[in-house]
Amino acid sequence: MYINTYSNHYQQTIDHFHGAYAFLSNFYPSRIYYRGYWYANNEAAFQAQKTISPKEQLQFTKLRNPKDAKKLGREVQLRSDWESVKLMYMYEICMCKFMQNPTLCKALLATGNCHLVEGNNWGDYFWGSVNGHGENHLGKILMDIRAKLQFEC
Repeated sequence: MYINTYSNHYQQTIDHFHGAYAFLSNFYPSRIYYRGYWYANNEAAFQAQKTISPKEQLQFTKLRNPKDAKKLGREVQLRSDWESVKLMYMYEICMCKFMQNPTLCKALLATGNCHLVEGNNWGDYFWGSVNGHGENHLGKILMDIRAKLQFEC
């Protein structure tokens, strides 16, 4: 689980993860190695963790399109502890993305002291924010990772 180590004094807000900030999205194509498997993007890695079945998890390693991974994630046998572990998995997967991809790590650090918000119009109030409302857990995770990686990249 992430610890709120990011500053409360922001220079500005990045309120979307597309365009110049697409690299912050879990849909961004960035190959990562996580828990014994290679994935084409964070979304595939994250969706694979929804199940404890190795056979079902392996399916996600073959997916290049994050939309396909998200769709398949709705069809797998959901692990019974999912609600209590999903933040931990997201944190670990995001950390892998930036530690394993130095260019992306530098890009994350280049966001400086900006407040990161996954603004969206698809109704995700948990991971992001819709019209300024939401828990923005992905943004908080990214800010925490940014603070921890300041001297690593």
